[in-house]
Amino acid sequence: MKPTAILVIALWAHVAPAAAPPALSFSSGEPGDYFTRDTAGRVRVASVHGGQAMVLTDSTARLSDMTVKPATKYTLSLTAAFEGDVESIEENPRFEIFTRPEQTGPRLPSRQIQFFDAAGKSTGRSVVYAMPFRNRRTYQDVFHTPVDAVIARVALTSGKGVRLVLSRLEIAETPDEAAMNANPAFRLGPWNYSGWRNIAAGGRLIQRDGKTVLDTKYGSTGQMIPLSEPGTYALSAIATGNGYNSVVIVRVYDRQGKMLMKASTRRYGPRSYFVPPKNAAYASFLVYSCLLEEVRLVRVGDEQAIESFRQK
Repeated sequence: MKPTAILVIALWAHVAPAAAPPALSFSSGEPGDYFTRDTAGRVRVASVHGGQAMVLTDSTARLSDMTVKPATKYTLSLTAAFEGDVESIEENPRFEIFTRPEQTGPRLPSRQIQFFDAAGKSTGRSVVYAMPFRNRRTYQDVFHTPVDAVIARVALTSGKGVRLVLSRLEIAETPDEAAMNANPAFRLGPWNYSGWRNIAAGGRLIQRDGKTVLDTKYGSTGQMIPLSEPGTYALSAIATGNGYNSVVIVRVYDRQGKMLMKASTRRYGPRSYFVPPKNAAYASFLVYSCLLEEVRLVRVGDEQAIESFRQK
């Protein structure tokens, strides 16, 4: 018999199509109340631990679209566990690779967030992560919506041979982190790469003196950070050089992804200041050879403010 995968979802509160980012509950209603018309037929109602849940078998289902604010930092929280004759990070520590962005596999469940503009056109880069922990765990994805995004679409995929139980899903605006970038001090822990897009070969999150630190190796890149207004920006990092050419760089782009400028620092601790061009829309980090404890991008004033900072 062909192995199947069962996705069981039990969340918190009802949501209508294109509703504001909610906390979801599948404790009542039918699949069509939560999922898109074209995927709701893949979902069935089931009883789990005395309550109602939704079950997805060997397929992908999309939740109804949710409205979001452009250029805003959000957190997706998803509590889940899985069963099945497949490996997990608990049995195989090498599965750490599946905690990184866009590292998925056919026998692991995953979640994806896509963004769309007012015309319904896909915009920005999707947020994609696997769910490699067998035991119950709350996954948290901190991300920015693109500057023209108005809709977020969440897709849930069940891996082959897996029973995945989701007990909660919520999307909410992220509390202030004293930085524009997501997860600036890695306080979400050693398996959370929020804020980063590509990790260089050999790079990984490690524990050092009781802190989660990113060993960047030679060239790890951060997610795009929306620059919602002109002004003076400050770049700072707490890091230890760890190899050749240790440096923290921030690259600035226009809406079309054309790079406009770079700013950088090799002094870990003090702030460095810069003024992006007026048509700047995004920034992202590029870090070489650092044990990075934290990195922050902050808007500190209007375009003229840089002169006062240079005089200090």
